[in-house]
Amino acid sequence: MRRRFVKGVVAATAAVVLTVSGTARPAQASWASWAAVAVSVAQSLRSGGGDLERAKREIIAAVENAKQDILNHIDTIAAADVQACTEAAVTKIAQIDSMPGSLLGPFVNGAVDCAALSKSYLNAVQSLPAADTIGKLMGVIYAIAMVGFAKYGLSTTALLDGLISGYQAVVTKLAPTCNDQTIREYDSRGRVVTVEIQHTCVAYNGDQAWDSELYYRGKLQGPPLDRAQINMDATRNTSRWIAQQALPTLQTIRAGA
Repeated sequence: MRRRFVKGVVAATAAVVLTVSGTARPAQASWASWAAVAVSVAQSLRSGGGDLERAKREIIAAVENAKQDILNHIDTIAAADVQACTEAAVTKIAQIDSMPGSLLGPFVNGAVDCAALSKSYLNAVQSLPAADTIGKLMGVIYAIAMVGFAKYGLSTTALLDGLISGYQAVVTKLAPTCNDQTIREYDSRGRVVTVEIQHTCVAYNGDQAWDSELYYRGKLQGPPLDRAQINMDATRNTSRWIAQQALPTLQTIRAGA
């Protein structure tokens, strides 16, 4: 029952964050929607012929609707250079079409450098809350960089690869701690009657997910444990969960490049 409740919450959240078509949901002022915007921007730019105007509208609308939320997260980044470049990218993206060439070039270069810097910081930092913050911001940072490159007519493939590898690093870095517990019941003659295997995962922030499988006289009763799903559910309130949701779509987009 406990796990069914957790999975219900996760499924409902997923339905809000990522739609089937990948359409951005900028009205949501939450870190989860920023990853959805990054997916949608990548889809717009990688579709046949690329749709730069749509991609710009999506990222600008998302940033403007969630700017204070984004800035609040930026303030918690310990690395001053990552904090500064992220704030600059978020603050200036709305003016991308009105920038003269003398400002556009440095802005685009700065956004691209910031995307690479954020991933380097994620890989180097030891603090899991700090890594989680970067994981939450990574989607918007890379989306801004991709739009900037596309405006210059440059390929966004390397940036898409960077976002994918960055999210893969988030999944690895924020992996929960998991363990099995086996409970046996015996009959009056000391023979094993039932065996229950409980699998529990705990995320760095204390969130948990668990499930069990039951054997009666050696035969499995009901479905087997899905350890991968329990592992994922435990990190439902971290950037690891949204990275796992976004990665399959991003990898599909990349495969079609």
